[in-house]
Amino acid sequence: MTLPKFTHLSPSSRQEALDLLKAHGNKMKIIAGGSDLMVQLKHRTVVPEYVMDVKVLDGLRDIGTGQDNMTVIGSLTTLSAISESEHIKRHFPILAKAAGKVASAQIRNVGTLGGNIGLNTRCWYFNQSAQWRKAIPRCYKMGGDQCLVMKNSDQCNAVFLADTVPALIALGARVKTVSKDSEKIIPLETLYGKTGHPPNRLGPEELITEIQIPRTPKNAYTAFFKDAPREVVDFALVNAAVRMTFKAGNGACDDARIAFGGVTSHPVRSIKAEEALRGENITEKLIEEVAELVVKDAAPISPIWVSPAQRRASLSTMIKKGLREAAKGSIQ
Repeated sequence: MTLPKFTHLSPSSRQEALDLLKAHGNKMKIIAGGSDLMVQLKHRTVVPEYVMDVKVLDGLRDIGTGQDNMTVIGSLTTLSAISESEHIKRHFPILAKAAGKVASAQIRNVGTLGGNIGLNTRCWYFNQSAQWRKAIPRCYKMGGDQCLVMKNSDQCNAVFLADTVPALIALGARVKTVSKDSEKIIPLETLYGKTGHPPNRLGPEELITEIQIPRTPKNAYTAFFKDAPREVVDFALVNAAVRMTFKAGNGACDDARIAFGGVTSHPVRSIKAEEALRGENITEKLIEEVAELVVKDAAPISPIWVSPAQRRASLSTMIKKGLREAAKGSIQ
């Protein structure tokens, strides 16, 4: 498959990149690692007039410390660099594990954290060749007025599949986005809506420049899991991240954050399950109850090869394992 025609832009500075976004944002796609965009271009699932290469922009590949002892990761930092970083492995092991579970080593060497956060949602009907798609009706992602996955739905139901996002949400991460006219820092979870198209709320003139992760509380334990047909290369059928903080002395849960992906059109944070854990000692009975609450928050949109029931079962197993691992012996 060949690439469609487009104008390639290579800004030499961040300001020039923002100027180009201001001028061409609605007609432009950004490329860094290119592991996702190149496939989309060849399949003609996106046909932009401009492709802007941001690989050479300075200051976006660092892992450092910002205000309030917050870890700051540049959006162009590769997934390999994150999974191998001693700082990330020591302070945020679930992020290192999640980054190390993305695709293959070759893809992680070029794929970036910003790219994974902005990963397009995927659908069995949409993510095919242009020739294949000619034989089917136009869906929301193709500019049509229907969803081929859920026939009576009024929105796109393509599935959100990024591995690092549930881990980042569990860690309370924020993202910094900039445009020519503004700059903002928002909780990562608010970057996503409830539909598969568009895959996120990033504006056409905005660029993600950094990811900020607050200092991990004391007595905090974390876990990350991914279920995929093959251990490498494949997208997740389900992925899940858990972070629990325990009170000193009595071992009760002080705070909890549970997030998962690969199930519906957006990453999901299970608020009711988190509330059920707070103030409680972790027992096997509570683990069963919390896993049930998490599964209730899931509304699996399944590809042809796996049923919703299988995804619910996988998610339940992950949450139970995650709670046990995070509890670190505090089960009574």
